[in-house]
Amino acid sequence: MDQPSNQAIIIQQGHWTPLESTRFFHATDGAAADFPTVVKLKADEEFLHVSFVCEKDTYVEQNFYVEHNQPLYNQEVFEVFIAPGTADPDQYLELEINPNNAIWVGQISNPSRGDQSGISAEMVEPSNSKILHSAKKGKKSWSGTLSIPWTLISAEKATQYRINFYRIVSTQSQTQKDWKCNVDNCAFLCWNSTMSGKKPAFHRPRRFGLLTILEK
Repeated sequence: MDQPSNQAIIIQQGHWTPLESTRFFHATDGAAADFPTVVKLKADEEFLHVSFVCEKDTYVEQNFYVEHNQPLYNQEVFEVFIAPGTADPDQYLELEINPNNAIWVGQISNPSRGDQSGISAEMVEPSNSKILHSAKKGKKSWSGTLSIPWTLISAEKATQYRINFYRIVSTQSQTQKDWKCNVDNCAFLCWNSTMSGKKPAFHRPRRFGLLTILEK
């Protein structure tokens, strides 16, 4: 099973809405992954709320980053990339959370939209971001919530956004606390696959899905 060509979700303000499928897809080729990921969204006046459950995570205890804005993406994370409007964005918010409830926040500049190098990040101090977050480890799973202020995403609230969700899953046991994910020891998964070829890549905003928010 390969990913549908364009993922989209419509939510009504004030109501939790799940993504249609719990399947995420490999970043490289869009093939369905066997790591169920349950994501629900809710919008209110102040926040975009994201609830997630990352299932089938055998090695969830082997994540060792505990401080905010460390390179969390070197181990297991759940990520949200989002920008206002419907065009392919060259600037967007990147937000990561790991099983230890550490977060990474950056405003990304990607002038080539992933076609070339030149991606840069302006880090956001989590304590100033007003993001609300939680994470909890389970038995071979972990879950969490993110409440993202609209003001952090853009100056004005929109009704449509380009968005993608990602998950890095460890696929083998690690003996060193400073281990780093790669194609041999992790799966790189997307809600809307970035179709990046041999090397996994998340920063391909032309492949972001579409979020539409209906007012009450």
